[in-house]
Amino acid sequence: MQRVFITGSTGLVGGHLLVQLYLKGSRIKALIRQTASFEQLRLICDFYSVPFQELHRAVDWVYGDTLDYVNLKEALTGCEAVFHCAGLVSFGKGQRNALLRTNVQGTANMVDAALLAGVKHFNYISSIAALGKESDTGLIDEETSREMSKPVSDYSESKFFAELEVWRGAAEGLPVSILNPGVILGPGLPDRGSLLIFNVAAKGIPFYTDSQTGYVDVRDIARAAIALVEKNLTGKRYIMVAENCHNKDLFALIAPAFGKKPPHIRAGLGLLRIAVGISSIISWFTGKPSQLSKDTLRSITQPEFYSSQRIIDELDFAFTPLQETVTDTALFVKNLPMKKQKTRS
Repeated sequence: MQRVFITGSTGLVGGHLLVQLYLKGSRIKALIRQTASFEQLRLICDFYSVPFQELHRAVDWVYGDTLDYVNLKEALTGCEAVFHCAGLVSFGKGQRNALLRTNVQGTANMVDAALLAGVKHFNYISSIAALGKESDTGLIDEETSREMSKPVSDYSESKFFAELEVWRGAAEGLPVSILNPGVILGPGLPDRGSLLIFNVAAKGIPFYTDSQTGYVDVRDIARAAIALVEKNLTGKRYIMVAENCHNKDLFALIAPAFGKKPPHIRAGLGLLRIAVGISSIISWFTGKPSQLSKDTLRSITQPEFYSSQRIIDELDFAFTPLQETVTDTALFVKNLPMKKQKTRS
């Protein structure tokens, strides 16, 4: 593969993408903050049986972030493909400005730098949160309309506006593709992002919510992004959902892997509202952002069904079954203390 540039390389998606690109022999430039931790990337390397030090030496690390346009202009010089994975995910209160700055302005800067550098393919890792929900059939696909007057989370809005920047780049001549993953699962640190699900399940909680959404293996996202660039498929978005799954059924898959009973008590709207209120009070006393909000409440009580038929048809893509993803991730999480010792030795 050609010379590539990747953002978010120490995150879950970016880490798996970085290692898969390395295994393909790509020449890689990766944007990284000065204060970034390599802990998760080390563990992902271990999962693929890739020596971290070898990968670290092979990558041309560029220190900075997506808000520094001047640095990006220089960094993207000579790169033929860009994988933009960096972004902020938050459903807590008080994060709107940070979300818009990181997800929208950061993406705008990446698009502008890619245009200037003459990049041949710009792949953006977005989210199903950016998609419309107004489906007559109840099944959401890439063409489902978005009703702008309806309330959405600040995160959803930031990803939608970030995509507008990508499409603006396309209108100015930048070849682009967008992936819209569902909830991302797979080997990584379980104390952040969607992998917190495994931490929760390992404690054996009895509650579940009436939510249904799409899930996808992080390894599939990396494979799909690379395939789109290799086949030069541009000008479209692609939903990445392996399976639509009810919250209760997902925990029923995860809990036994940790020797716990699946949840059996339905958490109704009233109980969830109380939880949001308690979280807000704790936030007020501690000064830390609340982990629960009206946005969170909305996201965990609305059933959503997604179709990934476009990428299945155009790439002949086969998704990793959800059961396999859960099994691999649970095993990885259970062995994590041992893995951490190994990567630090």
